[in-house]
Amino acid sequence: MLVLGGGLAVVAVGLALGLTIGRGGSDASSSPSAPTRISVGLTGCGTGWLKPAAGEQDFLLVNTDLRDGSAQLINPADGAVYADVEPLGSGASAQLRIVLGHGSYAFRCVMEDDNAVTGPTVTIGGTARTPVAPVLPVTQNDLVPAAKAYEAYVTGALPGLIGQTETLRADIGRGDLAAARSDWLPAHLAYERLGAAYGAFGTADAAINGRPDGLPDGVRDPGFTGFHRLEYGLWHDESAADLGPVADALVTAETDLRTNFPQAQIDPLAIAIRAHEITENTLQFTLTGHDDFGSGSQLATARANLDGTQTVLGLLRPLLTGRYPGLPTLDALIAATGRDLGALQRPDGGYPPLPDLAVPDRERLNSDFSELSEQLAPIASICEPRRTQ
Repeated sequence: MLVLGGGLAVVAVGLALGLTIGRGGSDASSSPSAPTRISVGLTGCGTGWLKPAAGEQDFLLVNTDLRDGSAQLINPADGAVYADVEPLGSGASAQLRIVLGHGSYAFRCVMEDDNAVTGPTVTIGGTARTPVAPVLPVTQNDLVPAAKAYEAYVTGALPGLIGQTETLRADIGRGDLAAARSDWLPAHLAYERLGAAYGAFGTADAAINGRPDGLPDGVRDPGFTGFHRLEYGLWHDESAADLGPVADALVTAETDLRTNFPQAQIDPLAIAIRAHEITENTLQFTLTGHDDFGSGSQLATARANLDGTQTVLGLLRPLLTGRYPGLPTLDALIAATGRDLGALQRPDGGYPPLPDLAVPDRERLNSDFSELSEQLAPIASICEPRRTQ
Protein backbone atom coordinates (compact mmCIF):
# COMPACT_ATOMS: atom_id res chain seq x y z
CA MET A 1 0.00 0.00 0.00
CA LEU A 2 1.36 3.38 -0.99
CA VAL A 3 0.12 6.17 1.24
CA LEU A 4 -0.21 9.47 -0.56
CA GLY A 5 -0.93 13.03 0.54
CA GLY A 6 -4.05 13.75 2.53
CA GLY A 7 -4.23 10.21 3.85
CA LEU A 8 -5.25 8.80 0.48
CA ALA A 9 -4.00 5.27 -0.05
CA VAL A 10 -3.59 4.00 -3.60
CA VAL A 11 -2.90 0.31 -4.01
CA ALA A 12 -1.34 -1.11 -7.15
CA VAL A 13 -1.94 -4.84 -7.13
CA GLY A 14 -0.38 -7.87 -8.70
CA LEU A 15 2.58 -7.39 -10.99
CA ALA A 16 1.84 -3.71 -11.52
CA LEU A 17 5.39 -2.86 -10.51
CA GLY A 18 5.65 -0.41 -13.37
CA LEU A 19 2.39 1.29 -12.53
CA THR A 20 2.71 5.05 -12.23
CA ILE A 21 0.42 6.50 -9.61
CA GLY A 22 -0.33 10.22 -9.35
CA ARG A 23 -1.83 12.11 -6.48
CA GLY A 24 -5.41 13.18 -6.21
CA GLY A 25 -6.79 16.66 -5.67
CA SER A 26 -4.94 19.67 -7.01
CA ASP A 27 -1.99 17.60 -8.22
CA ALA A 28 -4.18 16.15 -10.98
CA SER A 29 -3.88 19.38 -12.96
CA SER A 30 -0.12 18.83 -13.38
CA SER A 31 -0.77 16.27 -16.14
CA PRO A 32 0.12 17.64 -19.61
CA SER A 33 -3.38 16.69 -20.83
CA ALA A 34 -6.62 16.58 -18.92
CA PRO A 35 -7.19 13.18 -17.30
CA THR A 36 -10.24 11.08 -18.11
CA ARG A 37 -12.86 11.69 -15.42
CA ILE A 38 -14.37 8.44 -14.12
CA SER A 39 -17.38 8.36 -11.83
CA VAL A 40 -17.16 6.18 -8.71
CA GLY A 41 -20.45 5.32 -7.00
CA LEU A 42 -23.53 3.14 -7.12
CA THR A 43 -24.96 5.34 -9.86
CA GLY A 44 -22.88 5.87 -12.96
CA CYS A 45 -20.06 3.62 -11.83
CA GLY A 46 -17.18 3.62 -14.30
CA THR A 47 -18.75 6.05 -16.77
CA GLY A 48 -16.68 8.66 -18.55
CA TRP A 49 -14.13 6.52 -20.39
CA LEU A 50 -15.32 7.43 -23.88
CA LYS A 51 -12.24 7.16 -26.11
CA PRO A 52 -10.14 4.21 -25.00
CA ALA A 53 -6.79 3.72 -26.69
CA ALA A 54 -3.73 1.61 -25.99
CA GLY A 55 -0.97 3.23 -24.00
CA GLU A 56 -0.76 5.25 -20.81
CA GLN A 57 -4.13 5.99 -19.26
CA ASP A 58 -4.58 8.98 -16.99
CA PHE A 59 -7.76 8.71 -14.92
CA LEU A 60 -9.27 11.11 -12.43
CA LEU A 61 -11.50 8.97 -10.22
CA VAL A 62 -14.25 11.03 -8.60
CA ASN A 63 -16.49 9.64 -5.84
CA THR A 64 -19.94 10.92 -6.80
CA ASP A 65 -21.63 8.88 -4.07
CA LEU A 66 -22.70 9.95 -0.58
CA ARG A 67 -20.61 7.26 1.03
CA ASP A 68 -16.95 6.26 1.08
CA GLY A 69 -15.72 3.53 -1.20
CA SER A 70 -13.01 2.29 -3.51
CA ALA A 71 -12.52 1.82 -7.24
CA GLN A 72 -11.02 -1.26 -8.86
CA LEU A 73 -9.96 -1.47 -12.50
CA ILE A 74 -10.76 -5.05 -13.46
CA ASN A 75 -10.95 -7.58 -16.25
CA PRO A 76 -14.75 -7.99 -16.48
CA ALA A 77 -14.41 -11.56 -17.72
CA ASP A 78 -12.98 -12.95 -14.48
CA GLY A 79 -12.82 -10.03 -12.05
CA ALA A 80 -9.01 -9.93 -11.96
CA VAL A 81 -7.80 -6.58 -10.65
CA TYR A 82 -5.36 -4.27 -12.46
CA ALA A 83 -5.41 -1.49 -9.88
CA ASP A 84 -7.26 -0.62 -6.69
CA VAL A 85 -7.74 2.89 -5.33
CA GLU A 86 -8.84 3.19 -1.71
CA PRO A 87 -10.15 4.77 0.38
CA LEU A 88 -12.03 7.35 -1.65
CA GLY A 89 -14.24 9.55 0.49
CA SER A 90 -17.51 11.05 -0.68
CA GLY A 91 -16.72 13.88 -3.10
CA ALA A 92 -13.00 13.08 -3.12
CA SER A 93 -10.89 12.37 -6.18
CA ALA A 94 -7.71 10.49 -6.95
CA GLN A 95 -5.51 10.24 -10.01
CA LEU A 96 -4.50 6.88 -11.43
CA ARG A 97 -2.00 6.41 -14.24
CA ILE A 98 -1.55 2.98 -15.75
CA VAL A 99 -0.40 1.58 -19.12
CA LEU A 100 -2.95 -0.68 -20.80
CA GLY A 101 -2.89 -2.70 -23.99
CA HIS A 102 -5.58 -4.44 -25.98
CA GLY A 103 -8.29 -6.15 -23.94
CA SER A 104 -11.51 -5.52 -22.04
CA TYR A 105 -11.69 -3.41 -18.89
CA ALA A 106 -14.23 -2.07 -16.44
CA PHE A 107 -14.31 -0.17 -13.17
CA ARG A 108 -15.84 -1.86 -10.16
CA CYS A 109 -17.16 0.50 -7.48
CA VAL A 110 -17.16 -0.91 -3.96
CA MET A 111 -19.11 1.43 -1.68
CA GLU A 112 -19.58 1.09 2.05
CA ASP A 113 -22.60 -0.88 3.27
CA ASP A 114 -23.77 -1.89 -0.20
CA ASN A 115 -23.11 -4.41 -2.94
CA ALA A 116 -20.33 -3.74 -5.42
CA VAL A 117 -21.33 -2.38 -8.82
CA THR A 118 -19.43 -2.94 -12.07
CA GLY A 119 -19.49 -0.25 -14.73
CA PRO A 120 -19.60 -0.62 -18.50
CA THR A 121 -17.02 -2.74 -20.30
CA VAL A 122 -14.53 -0.79 -22.36
CA THR A 123 -12.54 -2.55 -25.09
CA ILE A 124 -9.14 -1.47 -26.33
CA GLY A 125 -8.22 -2.80 -29.74
CA GLY A 126 -4.86 -3.27 -31.41
CA THR A 127 -2.05 -5.72 -30.79
CA ALA A 128 -0.20 -4.18 -27.84
CA ARG A 129 -0.33 -6.36 -24.76
CA THR A 130 -0.90 -4.72 -21.43
CA PRO A 131 2.32 -4.62 -19.37
CA VAL A 132 0.31 -4.70 -16.14
CA ALA A 133 -0.80 -8.21 -15.25
CA PRO A 134 -4.12 -8.39 -13.37
CA VAL A 135 -4.49 -10.50 -10.26
CA LEU A 136 -7.51 -12.49 -9.17
CA PRO A 137 -8.71 -10.90 -5.93
CA VAL A 138 -8.14 -12.62 -2.60
CA THR A 139 -10.97 -12.63 -0.08
CA GLN A 140 -10.82 -12.69 3.71
CA ASN A 141 -12.01 -16.30 3.62
CA ASP A 142 -9.14 -17.21 1.27
CA LEU A 143 -6.65 -16.08 3.91
CA VAL A 144 -8.22 -17.97 6.80
CA PRO A 145 -6.41 -21.30 6.08
CA ALA A 146 -3.04 -19.50 6.06
CA ALA A 147 -3.85 -17.79 9.37
CA LYS A 148 -4.91 -21.06 10.97
CA ALA A 149 -1.83 -22.85 9.67
CA TYR A 150 0.35 -20.12 11.13
CA GLU A 151 -1.42 -20.36 14.48
CA ALA A 152 -0.76 -24.11 14.50
CA TYR A 153 2.88 -23.56 13.56
CA VAL A 154 3.47 -21.08 16.40
CA THR A 155 1.55 -23.20 18.90
CA GLY A 156 3.74 -26.16 18.04
CA ALA A 157 6.98 -24.15 18.21
CA LEU A 158 6.43 -22.33 21.51
CA PRO A 159 7.14 -25.31 23.82
CA GLY A 160 10.52 -25.84 22.19
CA LEU A 161 11.34 -22.14 22.46
CA ILE A 162 10.42 -22.10 26.14
CA GLY A 163 12.47 -25.25 26.78
CA GLN A 164 15.57 -23.70 25.21
CA THR A 165 15.07 -20.50 27.17
CA GLU A 166 14.69 -22.48 30.40
CA THR A 167 18.04 -24.14 29.63
CA LEU A 168 19.53 -20.68 29.21
CA ARG A 169 18.01 -19.56 32.51
CA ALA A 170 19.38 -22.65 34.28
CA ASP A 171 22.88 -21.86 33.00
CA ILE A 172 22.64 -18.40 34.49
CA GLY A 173 21.10 -19.71 37.69
CA ARG A 174 24.14 -21.92 38.43
CA GLY A 175 26.54 -19.17 37.42
CA ASP A 176 27.81 -20.87 34.24
CA LEU A 177 27.88 -17.84 31.95
CA ALA A 178 30.04 -19.61 29.35
CA ALA A 179 27.24 -22.17 28.90
CA ALA A 180 24.71 -19.35 28.87
CA ARG A 181 26.56 -17.63 26.03
CA SER A 182 26.54 -20.94 24.15
CA ASP A 183 22.83 -21.58 24.79
CA TRP A 184 21.65 -18.01 24.15
CA LEU A 185 21.90 -18.25 20.38
CA PRO A 186 19.81 -21.42 19.79
CA ALA A 187 17.03 -20.01 21.96
CA HIS A 188 17.12 -16.64 20.22
CA LEU A 189 17.12 -18.19 16.76
CA ALA A 190 14.11 -20.32 17.71
CA TYR A 191 12.20 -17.10 18.29
CA GLU A 192 13.51 -15.47 15.10
CA ARG A 193 12.33 -18.46 13.04
CA LEU A 194 8.73 -17.82 14.03
CA GLY A 195 8.76 -15.37 11.15
CA ALA A 196 5.36 -13.73 11.01
CA ALA A 197 5.06 -13.83 14.77
CA TYR A 198 6.07 -10.31 15.61
CA GLY A 199 2.87 -8.51 14.60
CA ALA A 200 0.73 -11.33 15.92
CA PHE A 201 2.42 -11.22 19.32
CA GLY A 202 1.76 -7.55 19.91
CA THR A 203 3.42 -6.17 23.04
CA ALA A 204 4.82 -9.61 23.91
CA ASP A 205 7.43 -9.17 21.19
CA ALA A 206 8.92 -6.13 22.95
CA ALA A 207 9.24 -8.12 26.17
CA ILE A 208 10.82 -11.10 24.40
CA ASN A 209 12.93 -9.56 21.66
CA GLY A 210 12.83 -5.79 22.02
CA ARG A 211 15.66 -3.33 21.41
CA PRO A 212 16.48 -0.31 23.59
CA ASP A 213 15.67 2.11 20.77
CA GLY A 214 13.99 5.21 22.19
CA LEU A 215 14.33 4.16 25.82
CA PRO A 216 15.61 7.02 28.04
CA ASP A 217 18.48 5.04 29.53
CA GLY A 218 19.26 2.88 26.51
CA VAL A 219 20.69 -0.52 27.37
CA ARG A 220 20.45 0.34 31.08
CA ASP A 221 16.77 1.19 30.92
CA PRO A 222 14.44 -1.12 32.92
CA GLY A 223 12.24 -1.32 29.84
CA PHE A 224 14.99 -3.08 27.91
CA THR A 225 14.21 -6.77 28.43
CA GLY A 226 14.32 -10.13 26.72
CA PHE A 227 16.87 -11.84 24.52
CA HIS A 228 18.80 -8.72 23.56
CA ARG A 229 19.03 -7.56 27.17
CA LEU A 230 20.51 -10.95 28.07
CA GLU A 231 22.82 -10.72 25.07
CA TYR A 232 24.13 -7.37 26.23
CA GLY A 233 24.76 -8.63 29.75
CA LEU A 234 26.34 -11.91 28.71
CA TRP A 235 28.82 -10.23 26.39
CA HIS A 236 29.51 -7.23 28.65
CA ASP A 237 30.62 -9.09 31.78
CA GLU A 238 27.48 -8.66 33.84
CA SER A 239 27.09 -11.07 36.73
CA ALA A 240 24.77 -14.05 36.96
CA ALA A 241 23.02 -12.29 39.85
CA ASP A 242 22.24 -9.33 37.60
CA LEU A 243 21.08 -11.50 34.69
CA GLY A 244 18.98 -13.97 36.66
CA PRO A 245 15.91 -11.70 36.93
CA VAL A 246 16.17 -10.86 33.22
CA ALA A 247 16.13 -14.57 32.34
CA ASP A 248 13.22 -15.16 34.72
CA ALA A 249 11.22 -12.38 33.07
CA LEU A 250 11.97 -13.76 29.61
CA VAL A 251 10.70 -17.24 30.50
CA THR A 252 7.60 -15.67 32.06
CA ALA A 253 6.94 -13.62 28.92
CA GLU A 254 7.22 -16.69 26.71
CA THR A 255 5.03 -18.76 29.03
CA ASP A 256 2.39 -16.03 29.06
CA LEU A 257 2.55 -15.95 25.27
CA ARG A 258 1.95 -19.71 25.09
CA THR A 259 -1.07 -19.27 27.38
CA ASN A 260 -2.56 -16.28 25.59
CA PHE A 261 -1.72 -17.06 21.97
CA PRO A 262 -4.63 -19.45 21.33
CA GLN A 263 -7.04 -16.57 22.10
CA ALA A 264 -5.19 -14.07 19.90
CA GLN A 265 -7.03 -12.64 16.92
CA ILE A 266 -4.50 -12.70 14.09
CA ASP A 267 -5.15 -10.43 11.15
CA PRO A 268 -4.58 -12.74 8.15
CA LEU A 269 -3.20 -9.84 6.12
CA ALA A 270 -0.43 -9.42 8.70
CA ILE A 271 1.04 -12.72 7.53
CA ALA A 272 1.29 -11.46 3.94
CA ILE A 273 2.82 -8.19 5.11
CA ARG A 274 5.41 -10.02 7.19
CA ALA A 275 6.64 -11.92 4.14
CA HIS A 276 8.25 -8.64 3.11
CA GLU A 277 8.89 -7.07 6.50
CA ILE A 278 10.97 -9.95 7.87
CA THR A 279 13.49 -9.37 5.09
CA GLU A 280 13.19 -5.60 5.36
CA ASN A 281 13.98 -5.80 9.08
CA THR A 282 16.95 -8.04 8.32
CA LEU A 283 18.34 -5.33 6.07
CA GLN A 284 17.56 -2.47 8.42
CA PHE A 285 18.59 -3.95 11.75
CA THR A 286 20.56 -7.19 11.37
CA LEU A 287 22.85 -6.64 8.39
CA THR A 288 23.71 -3.17 9.72
CA GLY A 289 24.63 -4.58 13.12
CA HIS A 290 21.99 -2.44 14.81
CA ASP A 291 20.42 -5.34 16.71
CA ASP A 292 23.72 -6.94 17.78
CA PHE A 293 24.61 -6.41 21.45
CA GLY A 294 27.80 -8.39 21.63
CA SER A 295 27.18 -11.91 20.35
CA GLY A 296 28.26 -11.24 16.76
CA SER A 297 25.40 -13.48 15.61
CA GLN A 298 24.10 -11.30 12.78
CA LEU A 299 24.55 -13.90 10.04
CA ALA A 300 22.93 -16.66 12.08
CA THR A 301 19.99 -14.31 12.71
CA ALA A 302 19.79 -13.49 8.99
CA ARG A 303 19.64 -17.24 8.27
CA ALA A 304 16.86 -17.69 10.82
CA ASN A 305 14.95 -14.79 9.28
CA LEU A 306 15.34 -16.39 5.88
CA ASP A 307 13.82 -19.55 7.36
CA GLY A 308 10.96 -17.44 8.72
CA THR A 309 10.38 -15.96 5.28
CA GLN A 310 10.22 -19.42 3.76
CA THR A 311 7.68 -20.44 6.40
CA VAL A 312 5.43 -17.50 5.56
CA LEU A 313 5.74 -18.17 1.83
CA GLY A 314 4.80 -21.78 2.42
CA LEU A 315 1.60 -20.69 4.13
CA LEU A 316 0.74 -18.26 1.33
CA ARG A 317 1.86 -20.41 -1.59
CA PRO A 318 -1.62 -21.75 -2.43
CA LEU A 319 -2.78 -18.15 -2.91
CA LEU A 320 0.34 -16.96 -4.72
CA THR A 321 0.48 -19.83 -7.21
CA GLY A 322 -1.31 -18.56 -10.29
CA ARG A 323 -1.34 -14.99 -8.98
CA TYR A 324 2.39 -14.26 -8.82
CA PRO A 325 4.29 -15.50 -11.89
CA GLY A 326 7.50 -14.29 -10.24
CA LEU A 327 7.21 -16.98 -7.56
CA PRO A 328 9.79 -19.34 -9.17
CA THR A 329 12.23 -16.43 -9.41
CA LEU A 330 11.59 -15.65 -5.75
CA ASP A 331 12.18 -19.27 -4.76
CA ALA A 332 15.47 -19.27 -6.69
CA LEU A 333 16.54 -16.05 -5.00
CA ILE A 334 15.82 -17.48 -1.55
CA ALA A 335 17.87 -20.56 -2.43
CA ALA A 336 20.74 -18.41 -3.70
CA THR A 337 20.67 -16.27 -0.55
CA GLY A 338 20.80 -19.44 1.55
CA ARG A 339 23.80 -20.68 -0.43
CA ASP A 340 25.62 -17.37 -0.01
CA LEU A 341 25.03 -17.52 3.74
CA GLY A 342 26.09 -21.17 3.83
CA ALA A 343 29.34 -20.35 2.07
CA LEU A 344 30.26 -18.12 5.00
CA GLN A 345 29.71 -20.76 7.68
CA ARG A 346 32.70 -21.96 9.64
CA PRO A 347 33.48 -25.69 9.91
CA ASP A 348 31.75 -25.80 13.30
CA GLY A 349 28.52 -24.52 11.71
CA GLY A 350 28.77 -21.04 13.19
CA TYR A 351 29.18 -17.77 11.36
CA PRO A 352 31.79 -15.02 11.59
CA PRO A 353 30.70 -11.68 13.07
CA LEU A 354 29.51 -9.17 10.51
CA PRO A 355 32.55 -6.85 10.84
CA ASP A 356 34.86 -9.77 9.99
CA LEU A 357 33.35 -10.28 6.54
CA ALA A 358 35.31 -9.28 3.47
CA VAL A 359 33.75 -6.34 1.67
CA PRO A 360 32.64 -8.43 -1.38
CA ASP A 361 30.91 -10.95 0.90
CA ARG A 362 29.10 -8.23 2.81
CA GLU A 363 28.05 -6.51 -0.41
CA ARG A 364 26.79 -9.82 -1.80
CA LEU A 365 24.58 -10.42 1.25
CA ASN A 366 23.24 -6.88 1.17
CA SER A 367 22.44 -7.33 -2.50
CA ASP A 368 20.75 -10.70 -1.87
CA PHE A 369 18.49 -9.39 0.86
CA SER A 370 17.76 -6.13 -0.98
CA GLU A 371 16.63 -8.00 -4.08
CA LEU A 372 14.69 -10.44 -1.93
CA SER A 373 12.90 -7.56 -0.20
CA GLU A 374 12.00 -6.09 -3.59
CA GLN A 375 10.66 -9.41 -4.91
CA LEU A 376 8.60 -9.95 -1.75
CA ALA A 377 7.06 -6.48 -1.80
CA PRO A 378 4.10 -7.29 -4.13
CA ILE A 379 2.85 -10.12 -1.91
CA ALA A 380 1.06 -7.87 0.55
CA SER A 381 -0.88 -6.18 -2.28
CA ILE A 382 -1.64 -9.46 -4.00
CA CYS A 383 -2.97 -10.99 -0.79
CA GLU A 384 -4.86 -7.95 0.50
CA PRO A 385 -8.51 -9.00 0.90
CA ARG A 386 -10.77 -7.21 -1.59
CA ARG A 387 -14.50 -7.00 -1.81
CA THR A 388 -15.88 -8.18 -5.12
CA GLN A 389 -19.58 -8.22 -4.33
